[in-house]
Amino acid sequence: GATVPLEELAKLETTWGPGAINSENARLVAHVAFATNGTAGALESISAIEEQLRTAQQLPAIDAQHLGLPAGYSLEAVGSFRNQIEANRRLMWIIPLVILINLLLIYVEFRNLPISLAVFSGIPVAFAGGMILVAWMEVELNTAVWVGFVALFGLAVDDGVVMATYIHQLLQRRQIRSVADIRNTVYEAGLKRIRPCMMTTVTTLAALLPVLLATGRGADVARAMALPVFGGMLAEPFTSFIVPTLYSAYLEFKMRFGLSDPLWDGSDAEPQDDPQRFTHAA
Repeated sequence: GATVPLEELAKLETTWGPGAINSENARLVAHVAFATNGTAGALESISAIEEQLRTAQQLPAIDAQHLGLPAGYSLEAVGSFRNQIEANRRLMWIIPLVILINLLLIYVEFRNLPISLAVFSGIPVAFAGGMILVAWMEVELNTAVWVGFVALFGLAVDDGVVMATYIHQLLQRRQIRSVADIRNTVYEAGLKRIRPCMMTTVTTLAALLPVLLATGRGADVARAMALPVFGGMLAEPFTSFIVPTLYSAYLEFKMRFGLSDPLWDGSDAEPQDDPQRFTHAA
């Protein structure tokens, strides 16, 4: 057949238009991408934009700020932040559950609610330290940071458990007759357990330093998880002073008001050797 030039069949023009036609769920989709300027997190920025769009659509049609969409059109924010929103929703009940489980495990160990709360005080202290460091480093509270706090809650009570356990063991070996006996015993127990607690804290901080100083792929996520743990462990040694103080205050309160306790009622004292038996044997 004969060759027909294209110019005889059509006219070619260069014009602006979409590079591709995308569709999702049988609907045409056009994506508009943007990035924050760093003054606010992605979630806060997108939430503010969605609120402004809803407000603009509700304005009267005569308003210059009114946003009117044709029939069949809608605006929806999509992207990775949606996954973060879902993760934050799960963390809203996971974090309280972790804290409750920590308190339950402490209570199972000591079988005493005031003492358990004294040991549990390490969690708010460590949480405050972690939040201070996160705020100082200007890190956004994303999912990785909250995962780091969950890990921190498990470490925060270690020193308190060590301290309270040894205080109870030492009180069982002594004859408690006065408030001075309680204070002296708690003071002695604190002196003997402050070094192991500090060694545990220092080794944990040393182990986190490579994570905080790491660079490369995935380092930002690992750093975000390690940052609250590092800050919390910096503040956690304060529990070595808080737990003995609360423990002593609780026992002193009971003794001053004449409340019974196995430590001075004799039912919780460890059996001691009878000195008369050794005298007779000699």
